[in-house]
Amino acid sequence: LSTVKFLGNKRLDGVQKLGELLIKVQKFAPDQEKVTVALGNGHGTQESRILIQEAADAQEISVDIQLVNEAGASVWSVSEPASQEFQNFPPAAIAAVSIGRRLQNPLHELVKVPPKSLGVGMYQHDLAEKKLDEKLLLASIDAVATVGV
Repeated sequence: LSTVKFLGNKRLDGVQKLGELLIKVQKFAPDQEKVTVALGNGHGTQESRILIQEAADAQEISVDIQLVNEAGASVWSVSEPASQEFQNFPPAAIAAVSIGRRLQNPLHELVKVPPKSLGVGMYQHDLAEKKLDEKLLLASIDAVATVGV
């Protein structure tokens, strides 16, 4: 135990930083009742939701936390088109923008992701890759044609 060292209350630091960010976001749309937060549904979602709510409560800001499917966001964030659109941004920031955009217009954002990276099911690996790619591409084209982007 002699190597254990208290480094400060990092949770409190995080809540304070989140509160500062929520204040900044609120200034973009002061006429809105709530600040909408797009939160990816991956690992750590529940803990993140709690921290965001704590920060909002501390700043007396009303928030609407929306869970967003983050499938394929990390794959797209390291792609060439993403690098061109967001020059000088790290992949984590690009993925965060993608998750936020998915709340606004999911299909427009999802068509950028290779279909096999969307996590279409636990049996996707049982199919031949070429056959899976063909079917997923056709399904994507059909969805875009039906809904529009």
